Formats: sequence, structure tokens, C-alpha cells
Amino acid sequence: MFRKSLAARLALVYGLVAVALVALMGLGIYGLTARYLRTQAAQDLDALADFYASYLMATAADESSLPALTPQLTFFVPSQASHAVRLYSARDGALLGGTQDLGPLPSRATLAELGYRRPTLFLTGSLDQPDRLYTARRVPAADGTLLAVLEVSRDMGELESFLDTLRWILFAAGGVALGTALIVSWGLARQVTRPLRDMEAATRAIAGGQFEQRLAVDRADEIGRLASSVNHMAIDLARLEAARREFIARISHDLRTPLTAIKGFIVNLQDSAPASMQDALATMDEQADRLIRLVNDLLTLSRLQRGTMRLQPAGADLVAVARSAVSLAGAKASRLGVRLTLDPAREPVAIYGDSDRLQQVILNLIDNALRATPAGGTVRVLVATEADEAVLRVQDDGPGLTSVDRQRAFEPYYRGVGGGAGLGLTIAREIITTHQGHIWLRDRAAGGAEAGFSLALSSPAR
Repeated sequence: MFRKSLAARLALVYGLVAVALVALMGLGIYGLTARYLRTQAAQDLDALADFYASYLMATAADESSLPALTPQLTFFVPSQASHAVRLYSARDGALLGGTQDLGPLPSRATLAELGYRRPTLFLTGSLDQPDRLYTARRVPAADGTLLAVLEVSRDMGELESFLDTLRWILFAAGGVALGTALIVSWGLARQVTRPLRDMEAATRAIAGGQFEQRLAVDRADEIGRLASSVNHMAIDLARLEAARREFIARISHDLRTPLTAIKGFIVNLQDSAPASMQDALATMDEQADRLIRLVNDLLTLSRLQRGTMRLQPAGADLVAVARSAVSLAGAKASRLGVRLTLDPAREPVAIYGDSDRLQQVILNLIDNALRATPAGGTVRVLVATEADEAVLRVQDDGPGLTSVDRQRAFEPYYRGVGGGAGLGLTIAREIITTHQGHIWLRDRAAGGAEAGFSLALSSPAR
């Protein structure tokens, strides 16, 4: 999908850019918010620790008075139960008192202020509880010696819970933004590529011979200029195609008269020439016939494409038309060593069309099948009715179709392996299209190829 669709690739690129922007914005919002809240909490904790240390400095006479002062600190602790204060002796690191039971072990911040001296009673040096922020201050005595270390801590669980909620909110908002971005990106990509899809359809139609195809030029950017160039290309191709068809029609008409005269002279010479010249004259006669058929095919194709071919439609039996074509192709099939059979419908298949032109189509299909079938093989012509259609199929025992044959078989002047001038199938398609029918060429599951066409059945009222 992504290799074949420009819209999908553009939507993916837009979506990835949106994802990156949303992710960066979410990470930025979360990071800045977390940093601000944690910094603010640390600053508040430091300010509270400085206040407590100043109070103890002003009221404590010596270490023995600290245990009695410790309960008084509870009056200064905020009402939230998240804050706690502990006092440690500077002499031996022993816990002198605290506002909450957080255990006797000091935090790493307290140990740093104590000079990393640890209580002799404990083996563990420190114990910082998770989701708790610690800070410590020295409490000096009046003579400047270190009297104690004050530790103030705060439970950060509420803050971390808020940050977790913020993460989920940002994640959910990012998901919504991502979905919205993908939808908008897909719509924007399709809007951007819609003119390109129109150009693709137009160029395909032009490549198929529909030179009247035009694109709407309603913008002045690069896409608008490209659409204008496609329109100019279609106009030039239409003019060149018209000139080519006119040239082929004129040259075919001009060649047919001298070729007919040459054919007449050859026939006259065959009647009077000696036996030694008969082989050469037969070859000349055969090549003259070949040139006349080629010129007639060129003229027929030109008239069909220009819409000047005059058909003579009438009620006909497709079985009878097919039988006549098989009879005409029988000699060539015998010469090639190929068995040619007709499997007609049990009842007449009534159609409305030009019997001569339809016979020409059948002969072209049989001729191609005979060329593809090796000696000893069989070419089968089947006529049947399916639903409200008359169907004719020509099946061969050849090698089947190549990928190029399947794509280009009906193109003018395309010659497959062992093909003729490359006009037979093109003429057949034009004739069937003029009869408002459908023609095909495809591989058979059992091997070989099948060419055929379908026409509407003709009712008595019609």
C-alpha cells in the first residue's frame, strides 16, 4: 500500500511528524512541570530547615537541652503530615528526637553534615525512604563547635502521584492528538494527491487513445502547470493521430489501385507464360495478394477508427457465419496440419449485425489460433448462447499468452511470436466495438489461449 499510494506515504510522513511534535511537547510539558515542582519543594524544604536551625541556635544552650527542645518543633511543622523533623547528636550521631517515627537511622544528607560519622549502635549508615526528600542543617553551639545536625524531610508521594496523573493525561492527550493528526493527515494527503490521481486517470485514457480527455486547470501552482501540459500533450497527440490516420487512409487508397492492376497482369501472365515461369509467377501472385490484404486491412482500420466505415447490419445467424468462416479457413488449417473443428449451438443464434464484418473477425481469430497451434494440434470454434448474449470462442492448443501479449494484443501493429502485420486483432476489436459487443483474449486453464467475443441476442421484435 505504501509503495503504491503517494497519499498513504504522505499521510504516514505527516502522522510521524505529528507524533514527534506531540511527543516532544508532552515530554517538554512533563519535564518542565516536574522540574519546577521538585525544585520548588526542595527550596521550600531548605527554607524550613534554615528556619528550624536558626531557632535551635537561638534557644539551645548545649546538647543536653536539645531533647527538650525537639517537641517544641512540632509547633512549627506545617499541618501536613508529609513533613518531618529529626535531630542528631554531632558527638556520636545518635537520634536525639523527631516529630515522626521515621526510624533512628539518619539520611545521607544528615550523614554528610555529620562528617559521615555513624551511630555505633547501628550497622547501616543511612536509610532514605523512597519518595521522600531530605535536607540537613548544622546547629552550632555558642562557641562555634558543632552541636547537632537538624534533618527536615518531606514525603514526595503526593507530588509523584500528581506527576503520574499528569503523565497519563499527557499520554491520553497525545493519543487523541495522534489519532486526530492521522485523520487530518490522511485527508490532507488525499486532497494533495487528488489532482495527481486525476492526471493518472487522464494519462491512462490518453495512452488508450482517448485524446479528447482533458483536465480541469483550476490552480496556478506546479500541479496546475502539469495539468495544462497534459492537456497540451493530448491536443498534440490528437492532431498527430488524426494526421496519421489520414495519411494511412490516403496511402492505402492510393496503393490499392496499382496493386489491383499488378494482380491483373500477373493473372494474365499465368495464363500465357511457359511452365518455367509459373513458379515465379505464383510467388508474385501470392505476394501481391498479401500486399492487397495488408492495404485492405490498413484502409479498413483507418475507416473504423475515423468512424467512416459503413456497416450493413441485418438479422443473421452467428452459427451460419461461423460455419462459413471455418469453411474458408479449412484449407489453411489442412496445410498447417492443424485440425479445425466447429462446435455450434443446437439452435440458430440470432444476432443483428454485419455478417461480412463478423466473418472477418472470426477469420482473424482463427488465423491467429492456427499460427499459435503446432502441427497435430486442434483449433476449436464454439458458438453458444449465455444469458442474453451470443458468444463465440476460438480455442487453440498453443503455448498460451505471454505477459506482453496480454497487455498489447489489441494494439495496432503489435506482432506476437509468428504474428502477421499486427492489424487483425485491432480490426476485430473495432468491429466488435462498433457492434456494441465485447472481445477478449486470455489464457485457458487447460493450456493454450482463447479468443472470443460476445454480442447481444436479437429478438424477433428487434
